[in-house]
Amino acid sequence: MKTNTNTTKQQIVDKEYNRLINKYKSANVDENKLAINDSWIRKVAELFAVLEMIKDLPSIIYNPKNPIEQQETAAGKARVKYMAQYTSSMQKLNKDLLGSIVEQDDDLDDYE
Repeated sequence: MKTNTNTTKQQIVDKEYNRLINKYKSANVDENKLAINDSWIRKVAELFAVLEMIKDLPSIIYNPKNPIEQQETAAGKARVKYMAQYTSSMQKLNKDLLGSIVEQDDDLDDYE
């Protein structure tokens, strides 16, 4: 799947944005919260699109004369960077829109 053009990137962004909005609506997220976080949801979708566009690019280049010698490509470095941003953004967005997912366990009070 080629994803080099801006149109294709925009299509990926729009599809992911709509998917996220639909998921949050099905989780009964308040419309006001969705409106407030709309640009943030769009940014998360843009991060997802970048990850989709570089997912098929090589992460490591091997030396043909010495396969033990490896070098990370720019795509590999970018993938790590964008994945960290995407993961962090999704966690914060989910916490803001869905609230705390993990409830505090009273049994943990013994360890304080």
